[in-house]
Amino acid sequence: MIIVPFTNDLIEDAAKLLALRHQKDRLAMPVLPTRFESERDAAQAIHAEWEKAGAQGVAAMEKGSLIGYLFGTRGENPARGRHVWMRMAGHSIAEGQPVDLYRDLYAAAAQLWVDEGYFAHYSLLPAHDAALANEWFRLGFGHEQVHGCLSLDAFEEGPAREWQVLGAQLRLATPKDRQALSDVSQWIRTYQAQSPIFGVALPEDAQTIRDGYARLGEDPDVDVWIVEKERRILSFQAYFPAEEEPAAMLVPSNGVELGVAATQPEFRGLGINHALTQHGLAQAKAKGKQYVLTDWRMTNLQSSRYWPRQGFLPIAYRLSRYIDPRIAWARG
Repeated sequence: MIIVPFTNDLIEDAAKLLALRHQKDRLAMPVLPTRFESERDAAQAIHAEWEKAGAQGVAAMEKGSLIGYLFGTRGENPARGRHVWMRMAGHSIAEGQPVDLYRDLYAAAAQLWVDEGYFAHYSLLPAHDAALANEWFRLGFGHEQVHGCLSLDAFEEGPAREWQVLGAQLRLATPKDRQALSDVSQWIRTYQAQSPIFGVALPEDAQTIRDGYARLGEDPDVDVWIVEKERRILSFQAYFPAEEEPAAMLVPSNGVELGVAATQPEFRGLGINHALTQHGLAQAKAKGKQYVLTDWRMTNLQSSRYWPRQGFLPIAYRLSRYIDPRIAWARG
């Protein structure tokens, strides 16, 4: 076996490996979209990721045949620094190959990235494959994010109406709610910064986030459900279109994304968010949607307990590794 740089010439063969992996993934997780079982759509997914600026990776060859590949996209921003994303279309190995081939692939690719100063590495994996996840854990990765999906086929809205007990009202947000939505934009940021999550909330991002929340009620494609009392928001949830893009291997057909959800700290634990979730899911089903997607930090204790209880099943995990940047010069 030899490891070589990944190139455009390998995409067709890589698509065969990815399509076979996706077939295996769908046997365990039927909610995943069927289209990536075809080599054509798998190739389109790889093309979409490989054509992104900063894409770089490696391939394993044996007797002239591709037996595995792994590539990521290099990027830089204030929150993550210089980092690399390895997404679902960015890796696969041939049937019958030992799963620890991933360790060899990552070792070769990671050296390229670290040599260029990219020290934060992120990888998306299918949630059902415990053996695959274990190989990444053996590489020093930790479990950061969960991507979940709920099927609405058998969903029926329960009788919960906690907001009525509190004398509150439920309604859709409108453009008139700009200021109110802007004011609640910090709820998630401040909670995520607490232990044991410690998610960074940079102060320079606060205004951009406030502006984004303020515009939610103006977007005709987004449903923002608000529970309010005396014009004060107690809880809210926002449902976004789930875009079926060329490399969206986690987005099932006819789905919607529950993108943000939060409750005023003093009203948590009263069942308001549960009742709001029941209503939001029922409304999505009434619109003919079949699936709802959401995601949460594994270290967010409330979310990692709450969303699975609502019926969301993990379909992918995001793992992360942070390499000590002193390795740039401290090499013995």
